[in-house]
Amino acid sequence: MKILFLTNLLPYPLDNGGKIKTFNTLKALSLHHEVDLLAFVNNESDKKYKKNLDVVCRNVGIVHKVVVKDASKFQFLADYVASLFSSLPYVIKKFFSKKMKDTIIRFQRKRKYDLIYVNHLSMMVYQRFFYSRLLLDQQNVESLIFYRMIKQTDNRFVRCLGSIEYIKLKKFEKEMLGKADEIIALSQADKKKFVHMLDGHQKTINIIPIHVDEDMLEFHPMKDGKVHLLFMGTMSWYPNKEGITWFLKNCFVHLDPEKYYLYICGSNPSKEIMNYQNASNITVTGYVADINVYISECEISIVPLFIGSGQRVKIIESFARGLPVISTSIGAEGLVTDQNNILIADTPEQFLKTIKRLADQPLLRKKIKNNARLIYEKYYSKESLSRELNRIFQSMGEC
Repeated sequence: MKILFLTNLLPYPLDNGGKIKTFNTLKALSLHHEVDLLAFVNNESDKKYKKNLDVVCRNVGIVHKVVVKDASKFQFLADYVASLFSSLPYVIKKFFSKKMKDTIIRFQRKRKYDLIYVNHLSMMVYQRFFYSRLLLDQQNVESLIFYRMIKQTDNRFVRCLGSIEYIKLKKFEKEMLGKADEIIALSQADKKKFVHMLDGHQKTINIIPIHVDEDMLEFHPMKDGKVHLLFMGTMSWYPNKEGITWFLKNCFVHLDPEKYYLYICGSNPSKEIMNYQNASNITVTGYVADINVYISECEISIVPLFIGSGQRVKIIESFARGLPVISTSIGAEGLVTDQNNILIADTPEQFLKTIKRLADQPLLRKKIKNNARLIYEKYYSKESLSRELNRIFQSMGEC
């Protein structure tokens, strides 16, 4: 098949869950199909990563636009004000670019595609310019994430503006689900929400979980006698920032600094988070080129997320690499989990109790990580992804 693949950010470097998921999807597609990729870059300097996509894609088209809010306050304000006078929500409208629209049209005029693969709801802003059959890969229930964000704030003004944004986003998401020929959801929970949003409109919704390509690591515990905890995630994504801030204020402050050490790994940490760094028991790394360096030194992965949908790549990565996970219920939502492969904690008391339990019981840590690895191999390894995608294409009658 000839596929035009649209995604919101160039999926390289592999420094967040969305990029990892996208890059592995492209690799799986390229095994049997010809794929052309179109994507935004947030910074001009990121165009240098095009060479990393050339190895899996036939053609790569890149458009520069500031789409990450924290990268430019001016651009954020300009895009947000424009969205106030539009039927489109800010989180969708900011991805519209005349240059991207023209590039999409130009690629389609040069080549007849069998399929348009839209990798994120935001790129459905170009739906009216598509000429081929459409597959929408919904990485999250976007309106649900936004609803959960609104519920977290006590600021009435922010909640009012957020409610307007939520109404627009839910309307757009529902409409775009109806426009797609087929849909990919990450979990049964997400599929149920999409079916409800479609309100009886018949659509084929396929469940394909996130797949990652990882091997078990050889761990090298630090010799400082401390238990090392790891939080990983892009800090410009609000659920990550909110989650680690909650953990620092409500949990880590009650742990013995002589026994516990915390690594906070992820690009674009805020000044508030950076201020937690100290010489004794907290390191805020910012962007790291190889997260395995930190994973191999840690005993426990923490996922204190209270906002989200879809699946957390950070949990699947931990499963794959042999790092035991403590997560909130929302953080683990949509994954195949039970008490034998992950530990759930939703309150500060539960988190503290569970951290201490894992820290004091190395045999329990071994049991959790071994069971988690089995779950990874069965449901989330790379081997089945290409096969599952081809099954969808065959059901669409295009191959």
